[in-house]
Amino acid sequence: MPAPLATRAPGSPTARAAAPWADLTNLLSSDARLFAFAKRAARALVPFGLAMVLLVYGTGPEPRRNWYGDPLGNDFVQIWVAGRSALEGRGAEPYNLPAHLANLKAACGQECRFAWHYPPVILLPAAATALLDLQPAFLLWTALSLALVGLAMRLAAGRADVAFVALAHPLVLCNLAYGQNGLFTASLLTLGAVLVDRRPWLAGLCFGLLAYKPHFAALAPLLLLVTGRRECLAACASTVLALCLASLALFGSAPWTGFFGTLGDTNRIILRNAAAGLDLNASAFGAVRLLGGPMAAAWTAQGLVATLALGLACRAWCRPTDPALRAAALLVSAPLLSPYLPVYDLAPLVPAALLLALAAHRAGGLRPHERALLCSVPLFAVVREAAGLTGFPLGLVLSLATFACIAWRVRPWRVASDGHRSETGSLNTPVLIGPAAAGSGRAA
Repeated sequence: MPAPLATRAPGSPTARAAAPWADLTNLLSSDARLFAFAKRAARALVPFGLAMVLLVYGTGPEPRRNWYGDPLGNDFVQIWVAGRSALEGRGAEPYNLPAHLANLKAACGQECRFAWHYPPVILLPAAATALLDLQPAFLLWTALSLALVGLAMRLAAGRADVAFVALAHPLVLCNLAYGQNGLFTASLLTLGAVLVDRRPWLAGLCFGLLAYKPHFAALAPLLLLVTGRRECLAACASTVLALCLASLALFGSAPWTGFFGTLGDTNRIILRNAAAGLDLNASAFGAVRLLGGPMAAAWTAQGLVATLALGLACRAWCRPTDPALRAAALLVSAPLLSPYLPVYDLAPLVPAALLLALAAHRAGGLRPHERALLCSVPLFAVVREAAGLTGFPLGLVLSLATFACIAWRVRPWRVASDGHRSETGSLNTPVLIGPAAAGSGRAA
């Protein structure tokens, strides 16, 4: 049994001041203690975060505006307005920036700067949400994203309490508060990665549903192709084709014409002009631009990081690898490929860190650098603020730290601490995290 945490017994001021440090040292030196602390924190943070989402961002003193004065549901209003245009037979309007901004102003009663860059397949769920008024649509969107990410985490972790801890991650609450789709992206990537061998058709369906975000969806089919997973690849391609045909049948060809016609504008608005803000973009490209570097240096840095990410994913998928690490490699690599990576799109790092912890647990416990990474999770709450105030690309740093920890585990024939070569594990291996598994300060 592990030694109890230090208590703050009456004593000298020096002893009382040293007690919290001892508690922290014990916490950071034991997987079991860290997990126990994370569970206690999640019990407070998850209800508090959901209350904030529902009461502060989901309601407001004025129709269709929250308590901050922003559009109700923040970024979700874009989805809803585009869906309403599609329902009314004006599916091409989201790709006409002046028309789209006018529709947003008419819906929210204020100026909005949102531009629409999604392919027309997203008009399918957008039109479904637009069948409701903005507030119930936002609440439904929130409930569905929370349910899907909870399912994905539960399936990946194999335990409800581990999945619940993941829901307390700042990136989860960020996506819920702003009505973004990052949780759908992370969930579909996770479900596809963990089901790829057990349920290939279902995994392919999940990968194919990512067609609304092509820069995130491209990596999975490539890995399926190079590893010969034909059944899963066929399901993925069939899903994408079905989505494209459905959008054509329901909304016509005008949205597709508009989408392809705005690709140049997307590059100009998002990358060259950084209209969304340099503090928002957590990619290697965005980090160089945030630091004042020229476009050529930004593209060079992006190419280097993308090459490393692609190399890790291919190594993990093409060689014998713990299935949890294989899934984590896909999840951490997919975001790094894109030159535009808003902080909310870092959401795949949540299941990536969870799967990394599971793999480390099966291999004997977290290493100090992995434990440090997990302890830095609260920093995700201030990624954009840190970039805006200091010019420091904290989002990219956290992404690369997660990438490095997963890459270290993926190394072939890694020698374990006992001198034996580590063996790959099964994603269904039971997880024992707690005092009974603590051993010598690690989860065994």
